[in-house]
Amino acid sequence: MDHHQTPGSWPKRLGWLVLIWAASVLALGAVALAFRLIMNMAGLTA
Repeated sequence: MDHHQTPGSWPKRLGWLVLIWAASVLALGAVALAFRLIMNMAGLTA
């Protein structure tokens, strides 16, 4: 059996890279917003 696979095209790989980067940025933003809301409810923000 041959397990050799041809690598994906560069645009497809770049697309996945951008998609994963964007998802991580959005997730980090959501966590930051949640911390900000919690701190605001606790009265820790000016």
